[in-house]
Amino acid sequence: MRFTRRRTRWARWARWARCAGPATGACAVAVTLAACGGSSGGSSAGGSSSGTISVVMAQYSSKSQPYWTSLVSRFEKANPKIKVNLRVIDWNTLLQQVPTMIQTHSYPDVLNFNAYSTFASSGLLRPATDVLSASTEADFESSFLGSDSIKSTQYAIPWIASVRALGYNKQAFAVAGITSPPATWADFEADAKKLSRAGYTGYCLPMGSEESQAEWSLWMWSNGGGWTSPAGQWSVNSAKNLQAMAFLRKLSNTDKVTEPNPGSTNRTDGCWSQFAEGKVAMTEIMPLGTFQSTSMKGSSVKWASAPWPRASASIPQFTLGVQDLLMAFNKPGNTDMVRSFLDFVYQKGNYLSFVQGEGFLPTTKSASAAMASDPVTGEGIKLLPTAKFYPATNPAWNKVQSTVQSQLGTALAPSANPGSVLGQIQQIAQTSG
Repeated sequence: MRFTRRRTRWARWARWARCAGPATGACAVAVTLAACGGSSGGSSAGGSSSGTISVVMAQYSSKSQPYWTSLVSRFEKANPKIKVNLRVIDWNTLLQQVPTMIQTHSYPDVLNFNAYSTFASSGLLRPATDVLSASTEADFESSFLGSDSIKSTQYAIPWIASVRALGYNKQAFAVAGITSPPATWADFEADAKKLSRAGYTGYCLPMGSEESQAEWSLWMWSNGGGWTSPAGQWSVNSAKNLQAMAFLRKLSNTDKVTEPNPGSTNRTDGCWSQFAEGKVAMTEIMPLGTFQSTSMKGSSVKWASAPWPRASASIPQFTLGVQDLLMAFNKPGNTDMVRSFLDFVYQKGNYLSFVQGEGFLPTTKSASAAMASDPVTGEGIKLLPTAKFYPATNPAWNKVQSTVQSQLGTALAPSANPGSVLGQIQQIAQTSG
């Protein structure tokens, strides 16, 4: 999602949701936004429910529209007193529309959007336990819920997930005489140089505006750094993070094993497209999701993935866990209707149909168990217990992510002062909480 240059706080929320997420790809099932929702009927606690709800959900491929059309039709047949208004929107348009929804108070009842903490802190969202049955709530994998809660209250609802890994071109490795993926930074740098000499981009470094917060997370964590300190204080410009940036600058400016201008290169139309054409030997990927189902569709490249290389083998292996979220807005009289809808969505068969069709990791235990034997998805599910997540529960994260996406790439320019760039982001983080 590349919505930029809007100065209001609401407009900036658009880019903060780039999830694109885990999952990511995305469009959305948005809705008729005039005050429909629960205002047309329905009780707020118990009893029968009736009325109209508006739903904004994300579209990840051409399969998304037929899925939601079918699901809504079946839901309305099973719940004849409830009408669901929805339409399909791509992510870029969705990111522009959500700020307008908020500014005009045209809140949907259910929204698929990833920047939830500011909404929750402003009192706009219902707690997840209000709009989910106990059985649905208990089915979520617990590893997701910490980043979906603020002060022990869960507001975000896990929808779909993905993990990140080092993707590598097996054919390029063979040409360069590399027999196994790198486990440490030293191995990584040496391999990138061999691959570059063999005629490939050794490593495609996507530090442009699309998802630089994901790329940067991996490099920070792989050096023992991070967004925050163990005490929860922002540490964007910590010594370990500065070391990680120095390593990336060396790869780009000294070793010259990356693509030109990595600070403005985006993941999907830059690194992934070049990887699919066989020009890139290594890059950060999601082994599942849109990388596999869209970017690599029709490609002749033989590829595999490996855990992220670490500065030292003493640093535990990890993965970046990314989840796309649902949230329910606090609109009068919509509780029962939203609960009925969400419980229907998360029924095992309905939910499995979506995650299997779109190629993402599930967030529920029942779907994980059903997909565990899949040779690709099963391996991704195994990585989730080691997943690290963005500090999304901190209201400042929304602005931090937006700033990272627009500014962090400038730290890679040969003439840049990386300490100054990270220091500016640190200052924004400290003053936005």
